[in-house]
Amino acid sequence: MGSQSDFPIEQQSDAKEKSVAFQNEDTAHFVTFYFAEHFFGLPISEVVEINRSLEITPVPLAQPYVAGIVNLRGQIITAVNLARRIELAMNTESVDEFEYHNVILGRHNEPVSLLAERIGDVVEIPVSQIEPPPSLIEGMKVEYIKHVCKLPGQLLIILDGDSLQRPDTADTGEPDTSTSPAVN
Repeated sequence: MGSQSDFPIEQQSDAKEKSVAFQNEDTAHFVTFYFAEHFFGLPISEVVEINRSLEITPVPLAQPYVAGIVNLRGQIITAVNLARRIELAMNTESVDEFEYHNVILGRHNEPVSLLAERIGDVVEIPVSQIEPPPSLIEGMKVEYIKHVCKLPGQLLIILDGDSLQRPDTADTGEPDTSTSPAVN
């Protein structure tokens, strides 16, 4: 009982048609994770792996969003505190007390470990449900948000992995010469 042959042929073909219709719709896969009450995701193609807490070694004089470095099988990787990186509106003093999971991004030459409080699932979402972020998001830097997706009971904030891995231009320590007068 419960096998496909127990159902009338009409029901079997209807189920197959619905399954094929969903498979034919363009979908995207996202690795999901949480920080505070926020639900975030990254395209699965940008994530190399997820690790439970790796030991973080602090780096003196690093940018405030750099939690330190981690050793991933002999490779030294910068650990980025998500809350500080996207300037998430919360008590950032307490973010150092969390036990983190490491979401390893690796589309660039230098992988980065993004620290998340809790790991979610890999979700498959129809591309038609993915929208640009609202222009007036408060409580975090919009430049790190690529898209959003309304899911039942929550909003998935899809982060821009490239922006998260790129140093802020203000963080380079180089003087800003874009407004300096030209020397003749």
